[in-house]
Amino acid sequence: MEFVGGLVGRGPRWQDKICEGAIFRRQSPSGIVETARVIEVVPDTQGIAHVHYDFLVAKNDHRFIDERRTLNIVTFQQSFGHAIER
Repeated sequence: MEFVGGLVGRGPRWQDKICEGAIFRRQSPSGIVETARVIEVVPDTQGIAHVHYDFLVAKNDHRFIDERRTLNIVTFQQSFGHAIER
């Protein structure tokens, strides 16, 4: 069983889904939609994979945040879960 950043047994199966072009989305009960589009996944100098992604927060047609962000791959997966598009 693989241990990745505190996630036992969840190694390559979910990491392979976090790749260039993948789109992740989550919606709050109030209708706010957060969308992350993966630009690239690259390791830092210590070998820890980081996800560079475009992040959009919107409600209806109004955009609140539209910027590029970076998270380590484990935090990204915990925040966004599974890809909806590829």
